[in-house]
Amino acid sequence: MPSTNAPDPVDHAGWMACGIELHATGQLEQALAAFEQAGALEPGNINTTTAIATVLSELSRPNAAYHTLMSVAPQLMEDADGAANLAIAAETCGDMAQAHLAYTRALQLDPAHLRSLNNLGLLAATQSQWDLAISYAEKCLELAPGDPSYHHNLSDFLAGARRYPEALNVLDAAALRFPEHLDITARRIAVLAFNGDFEQSRQLTAGLDGRAQAWLQSFLAQALTPTDPERVLRPAPQVSPDPLSLFTGQAFEAMAECDWRSNTKLVIALRESLADNARTGRYRDWRDAQFYGLMLDLHESELAQMRQGSVKTIDEAMTARLPAFKPGRRTAARSADTRIHVGLAVPSLRNPLQRFALQRQLALHDHARFAIHVYGSTYRPDPAHMECLRPHAANVMETAHLTDVELAARIRLDQLDIFVDMAFASSACRPEIPALRVAPVQIRQLTWHRHHPPTPCDYNISDRFIHPDGLDLAPYGPVLRLPHTCWLAVHGDDHGAPSPLLVPSDCPAALVLCSRFLPATLDPDTFRAWMKILQALPEAVLFLPNCRPAAAANLAREAEAAGIADSRLLFTDPSSVAVEGTRYPDLFLDPLRCSAAEGLEEALRSGVPALSCAGDSMASRMGGSLLRAAGLPGCIVDNPQVYVSEAVRLGRDAQALSQLAGQVRAVTPESALFDLRSRVRDWETAWAWMAQRSRDGLAPVAFTLPPLPPAP
Repeated sequence: MPSTNAPDPVDHAGWMACGIELHATGQLEQALAAFEQAGALEPGNINTTTAIATVLSELSRPNAAYHTLMSVAPQLMEDADGAANLAIAAETCGDMAQAHLAYTRALQLDPAHLRSLNNLGLLAATQSQWDLAISYAEKCLELAPGDPSYHHNLSDFLAGARRYPEALNVLDAAALRFPEHLDITARRIAVLAFNGDFEQSRQLTAGLDGRAQAWLQSFLAQALTPTDPERVLRPAPQVSPDPLSLFTGQAFEAMAECDWRSNTKLVIALRESLADNARTGRYRDWRDAQFYGLMLDLHESELAQMRQGSVKTIDEAMTARLPAFKPGRRTAARSADTRIHVGLAVPSLRNPLQRFALQRQLALHDHARFAIHVYGSTYRPDPAHMECLRPHAANVMETAHLTDVELAARIRLDQLDIFVDMAFASSACRPEIPALRVAPVQIRQLTWHRHHPPTPCDYNISDRFIHPDGLDLAPYGPVLRLPHTCWLAVHGDDHGAPSPLLVPSDCPAALVLCSRFLPATLDPDTFRAWMKILQALPEAVLFLPNCRPAAAANLAREAEAAGIADSRLLFTDPSSVAVEGTRYPDLFLDPLRCSAAEGLEEALRSGVPALSCAGDSMASRMGGSLLRAAGLPGCIVDNPQVYVSEAVRLGRDAQALSQLAGQVRAVTPESALFDLRSRVRDWETAWAWMAQRSRDGLAPVAFTLPPLPPAP
């Protein structure tokens, strides 16, 4: 064990000295053995125990290190450094309660303990507790202004709170003090872009040498690459230092938490970019902007330009990545199979509601006529999730681990007739797949816009409400209109989970208005309309279930700015334990710009009256499509002013609201909306028509499917 030139240790001090020597020379296993010998001679010695834990950490055995420190926790908690060491070990092992306890104890013993102040700030930041994180960072900077890390930590927390001007003030001061510090420079470039100061950001980037450019790229990749687990198996796209991309990325993330403070700047930036595209012929991949643009004050024509530019950019990026698709080639076995082969690209099967809905749809398909192939996109898939679908599908496979080219090549092997992108508007959406062409006919199950570009999807599936009779369809591209609704009401009420629309039992309000949505799909106009409704109905509350804390905090701020107390907004967090409820809300308010986003089907199935406002986009008319198919056309209005006045009228007239609720319960269960078997037949008839037209060599055209007799 010890060096051959040194005497064998015989006591605690000797073994400690031996361990220290071995540790200094990098012989970690031997040092650990020496420290453990010392520990056996003096059990509970805090210095020995700390030495053992240190070496265990260096040997990548954090749990053992934490367990070792916990054996002397009472002694460690009597010293600020000891408590901080215990907190760090606890944090490493995910024991956040013990970490907070130990860091707090360290600050009780030494209010100026920098490690504890700094680490508590970092912990608060991971939970988006920005005000708390900022307060810790300010104390660190006050105590140690000569340490650049405390400058950029404070700027990071201010940027996390989207207080960009304040973050820039911190970074500008730090740049004067540490002019050669690349971490400071990289942050200034990024925060200038986040704040919309594009030219300054570009100038600062242009002044970097090659080494600094590489440093900037590495910093951005680490700081801004999404950690979406559904995409982690594939290489993350390179984060660009382009100021416009940095700005829009942060603005879209803010919108996903109902933070609309950058919306005005965002609209200006997007319009300037579209003008630049038209002037230069250089396009961008605006896949995110196509979605978030729905919630902004942009025209449908501007969104159409984004779609066309994105299609062109993605198509050019995919060129020559895979041999051109050649329809019509069939293996002998496939030629003998006369069924129409349909591929469904679906989101993660880990989501039980999505999995249940897909299982329910698949079970209703006519498997004598259609062979259904399912392509899931699940991170760490569970085989059981696929097994429940196999009885109703020709093939089920997970695809998250495949690159775009690999997946497109694999799908081509199935010799599909039709490819359906059902992952649209989810993290599993991969527009590169239809760009590579994997089937003679490619469609999206749902889209956002009534205008349809000619590629890469051949048809826009719609219905006679979204594209009503009398509308000239020529400008909208190949639109296939279903007779009732293009929405498949597949979620059902027998999946075992309690309805998220149940109002918490401790809600005292006599009148409960409600809406359910993904935060990214809520627009400021809708929220302003809701605040007007609450102003006119002082006894009402607005119930917003499944709203995460960050979005809830932003909406509470917007409510107070509109003169509505945040106590009149009732939130539930989807990550918390389900709240017991005994009643449903009195009226469901469908969002204006992205209607039917999550809750409208659930509301109608539960017998809750609803109100929807039909706009000009497909996304804004989807709610009306559901209500029309549910037999409730009177619940559809055509402008926001009527939407507000009708909600107020119903809120003030208890009898009218009760009568509407009775109508919902009477007509909805037997309506076309919930005749799922017939709606699946509509889809199958549309698929068959498109497939036959493709086999006949005919180009896609607009078509209206006539009503079919109800399914038996």
